[in-house]
Amino acid sequence: MYYSMSRLSAIDVKWADLFNANANPSFLDKHYNPYYELIVAAEGTVNLEAGGVRNVLEAGDSLLLSPWEQHHGWSLKEPQGKFYWAQFACSPGLDKFNTTSSTELHIVHAERTELRTIEFGHEDMLIVPRLHRNRQRYKLLSRFEDLVDTMRHPRGYFRFQSTLLIADMLGLIANDFLEQSHLDTAFPISYFTFRKLVDHLNNFYESDISRKKLEQTLDYKYEYLCQVFKKYAGISMMRYIQQLRMQRAKYLLHHTGKSVQDISQEVGYPDPFYFSRLFKKLEGVAPQHYRDANTKHH
Repeated sequence: MYYSMSRLSAIDVKWADLFNANANPSFLDKHYNPYYELIVAAEGTVNLEAGGVRNVLEAGDSLLLSPWEQHHGWSLKEPQGKFYWAQFACSPGLDKFNTTSSTELHIVHAERTELRTIEFGHEDMLIVPRLHRNRQRYKLLSRFEDLVDTMRHPRGYFRFQSTLLIADMLGLIANDFLEQSHLDTAFPISYFTFRKLVDHLNNFYESDISRKKLEQTLDYKYEYLCQVFKKYAGISMMRYIQQLRMQRAKYLLHHTGKSVQDISQEVGYPDPFYFSRLFKKLEGVAPQHYRDANTKHH
């Protein structure tokens, strides 16, 4: 089983510590907690049952539990080891899913948040396996040791620091899983071209973005650039340029006293009448009406 977690999730560490299963009889008791819990074996063998499944954790192995999930130790016939544990809240939460093939994981590489006009989304997910044998165990254990020390000796921005540490650990587990699954983590060349193109448009959208200028700047044919942009952005390049210009125009209408004619020139439209018609078509109201409405609300 796997969990999918948004890279933009807000994570809040509640508790973290090191547990010696061999020296603590409560290891066999049933435990529940209202948060997600990350467990990583620190040394020796840890026999831990969760969700009705008996797991054997060796040093560096990780187990991720859902809120209120019952878990407890089993088999004390042999010495038990030590394990780190951390309880944390996560919003939006982690989604569970099962898969029989790595190709079903739908790893998302290119999210449209490169576009300045797109609000942040939660499409770009990290895939974190519930049970994982980490190859970077020493790095993971080192981070957990730092987390426990941070929670045991709170000072300064310890909560912020603990959030960074748990996020780093989840990232380590997710990356290690990708590498072990031999999933293609490389980005196609076209994606880098897309990023260069978006960066150019974001910086020069108010100027005359001609076919010739784009071809000279990015060293690709205009038709190919249009195809690449549509592939990753989901809209045409011209539509995006219009969105950028209207985004800037709305800011100027709202925060400055510049005339509609001056704003039209500033955002790349020499003809103020064309600008006004396009603004009304895209935004639903004329520029001056947009200014008046926003002035009233503020």
